[in-house]
Amino acid sequence: MVVSIRVLAGALLAPAALLAQSRAIRVPAVEVHHLASKAVGDSFEIRVVLPPMLPGEATRFPVVYLTDVYGDFALGADMLRMYMVRDVPRFIAVGIGYPGARSILQATRARERDLTPVPVPVAETPGVLPTEGLRPANPPNGGAPKFLGFLRDELIPFIDARYPTKPDDRTYFGHSYGGLFGTWVLLTRPETFNRYIIGSPSIGWAGESILRTVDEYGQRHDELRADVFMGVGALEEPEHLLHLADLLRARKFPGLKLTTQVFPDEGHVTVMPFILARGLRAVFGPVRAEDSFTAGLKRER
Repeated sequence: MVVSIRVLAGALLAPAALLAQSRAIRVPAVEVHHLASKAVGDSFEIRVVLPPMLPGEATRFPVVYLTDVYGDFALGADMLRMYMVRDVPRFIAVGIGYPGARSILQATRARERDLTPVPVPVAETPGVLPTEGLRPANPPNGGAPKFLGFLRDELIPFIDARYPTKPDDRTYFGHSYGGLFGTWVLLTRPETFNRYIIGSPSIGWAGESILRTVDEYGQRHDELRADVFMGVGALEEPEHLLHLADLLRARKFPGLKLTTQVFPDEGHVTVMPFILARGLRAVFGPVRAEDSFTAGLKRER
C-alpha cells in the first residue's frame, strides 16, 4: 500500500560541451515512496533514481535494489547518474530505508531485525550506540525471511508496475548486515536477483551460520546462476570473506561468476562506496565507449 510520495530535486553534473550537444537530456527527480509492508509489519521509505533519458525514450532498464539508503545513496544520486553516462549501463536505483531514520545509526535495530537470517539472543548481538530517534527500540532479530517476502511480493511488483523496468533483470547491493542478507538470498532464493554486490558481510552472525548455508545449498542444488561481486576492506578481517568465497568456488557451481576484491587501506565504513562502484562495473561488465550513453547522444544529433 502506498502511503505517500514526494519528489526531491535532482541535478545531473555534466561537461558543458556535452550539455550543449544534447540539450534534451531529462534528469528525473528522485522520487520517495512510503510503503507499508504486510510481510514485515512495518513501513519502508523507498527512494527511486531514474537514469538520464531523452524525452519520449521508451527504453526499459535493469533495476538495482540497495539496502541502507537514508537521505541519499552510498555514491549519491548524481554520482550514480554520472556513472551511467560512461561507465556502466543505465539502470533504475531503488534505495530501501525507514521513515524517520535520517541515519543508519537510527536504523540499527531495524536493520538487525530485517537483514539477519537466524535469530540470536539480544545479549549475543553487537551493542548499539545510544542514538536519539532509534527505531524500533528492541525488535526481534532474524527476520530476513519476512524482509525477503517484502522484496519479492511487495516492493519488486510495486516498482515494476510504476517504472520502465526490465522485470527479469535485477541486481542487489548490500553492505555489512546488508551483505549478510544478500549472501543468504543468494543461497536460498538466488533467482530473486541476477546479480549480487555483497559488501563486508557480517559473517560472524549466529556463529557463522551463513557458512553452513553454503553446504546446505550445495547438497540440494547442482548449479547457482548469478553474477556475484564480493568486496571487503583490508583493515577489516578480509580472511572471513575470502573463506566464504573459497567455499563457493570449491563447489564449482555451473552458472556462478564470482569476483572478489580486498580494498587496501579501507575499513568497514569507508570501503562501502568503493565496493558499490567497483561492484557495478564487475557485475554489469565494462561499457565500450561506442556503447555508452554519451556515444548514443552523439548519434542522436
